[in-house]
Amino acid sequence: MMKFIPIAGWLSLLLGFTALFFYIVLPELKTVILSLTAVAVSNGIFFLVSEGTTLKKFFSSRSALHGTNAFILTSVVLGILIFANLLIHRHSHRFDFTEGSLFTLAAQTKKFVADLPREVKITAFFQIETAEKIAFANLLAGYLEETDKIKITYVDPDKNPAVTKQYGVTTYGTLVLESGIKETKIQNATEEKLTNALLKVTRDEQKTIYFLEGHGESQITSLENEGYQTAKNNLEQDGFLVKSLLLLKTGEVPEDASVLVVAGPKKPIQAEEQNSIQAYLEKGGAVMMLVDPQSKFGMEGFLKNWGVLLGGDIVIDPMSKLFGGDFAAPVVNQYTIHDITSEFVLATIFPVIQSVRGIPGAGIETVELLKTSENSWAESDFESGTVKFDAASDIKGPVSVAVVATKLLEAEDSHEESDLSEPHEHEKSRPKATLVVIGDSDFSNNRYSNFSGNGDFFLNTVSWLAEEDNLISIRPKERKNTPVHLTRAWGTAIFVLGLLVFPGLVAGTGIRVWWKRRGL
Repeated sequence: MMKFIPIAGWLSLLLGFTALFFYIVLPELKTVILSLTAVAVSNGIFFLVSEGTTLKKFFSSRSALHGTNAFILTSVVLGILIFANLLIHRHSHRFDFTEGSLFTLAAQTKKFVADLPREVKITAFFQIETAEKIAFANLLAGYLEETDKIKITYVDPDKNPAVTKQYGVTTYGTLVLESGIKETKIQNATEEKLTNALLKVTRDEQKTIYFLEGHGESQITSLENEGYQTAKNNLEQDGFLVKSLLLLKTGEVPEDASVLVVAGPKKPIQAEEQNSIQAYLEKGGAVMMLVDPQSKFGMEGFLKNWGVLLGGDIVIDPMSKLFGGDFAAPVVNQYTIHDITSEFVLATIFPVIQSVRGIPGAGIETVELLKTSENSWAESDFESGTVKFDAASDIKGPVSVAVVATKLLEAEDSHEESDLSEPHEHEKSRPKATLVVIGDSDFSNNRYSNFSGNGDFFLNTVSWLAEEDNLISIRPKERKNTPVHLTRAWGTAIFVLGLLVFPGLVAGTGIRVWWKRRGL
């Protein structure tokens, strides 16, 4: 009987650890886990009862006390490490020390991902542990920190050809995104591509942006420097439908128009067209007008009625020379607090722009959105060939070059009696017309759209007018190339220090120690 007692003790430990292993790895095997635990506990009780006297004497010895103290200290240290690991696992945070914050999601992406309306399943087709898969996993980690609505599944096309064929995937690195009934695929995933793909599969409504044409406006299909092909592509990447509009043909702004953009008209817009734009605004529409200096578009009176005054001048800013630009191309970095420019820190460059100011109007609220520097001014006498500030006729900086005009409209059921106990809800339900006027159209054409914050500002403005707040922010950052340039002298110094001085010091110290010990 006595020979079975040690066996019971070892069996208790073995079965206990086996039960713990199954509990961690295969928790669904509850019957097996409970059975192993029961047998381990019964064997343990049998061992303790049988060897009680021996164990008592052992733990009373000096060596056992020291061993117990060591065990307790070791357990405390392990407990602290396990607790710290659990905290880190539950409250994970990544630190990005790269110069351009390459592994940090753009504010636009964070805002959108945090408010995903529903779950998105991503199936990623990568070979096992390739560089492309690791890079994508690092990118996706930023998304998973912001939301728990993204579910990821990795599939090796070589090991799972049936699944690969089911999704119609033919290229390594393909991502398939599914949400509801929508599905889209992307390859060579970047932050911009992945965010736009998430936008496509989660957005139920696709809003339409119309660009007015027929008056010499910049064309959205033109690849020339003055064209708006880049702006069109950027809007489409953000999930918008982009179309051109000839008002003389349609007679009215289409009902599905979320925003009407008038980009640099050079010929007069007819009275019938202006009436159509006015009717569109009165229905709660949104219009973005980009009006170049000296433009003969014939809507100055129209804009005055909406609280916007065009200066008919050219803004001069000598400080633009410091940025390598032209004094007639002001660099704007003063932004009024507004949803369009929230968290916007990039400068915007406008090649030849006129002043745009807000003026008091009945029922219209105006905000001067962009302002040039204090050293600038609006030059009224630019045809004389000399540029000089004249306090009598010119406007001293900061000069406003963009205005947002908002007008609250009467609700269709305003004739009905409203609940006086809920005035705030009634106010929120009122529709509004929004108009943004900027004194230049070139800043967002193909030539200048990628300059500094030009493209971002244009996209943010359209997104705000379309009431797509998730799209308002700064676009993803690009990798910077910052090589280290060493002079000949520095190169020689590093060579001497690295290959002669430091190794010589280490060798000399070793020889000195050896020499001392040799004499002992």
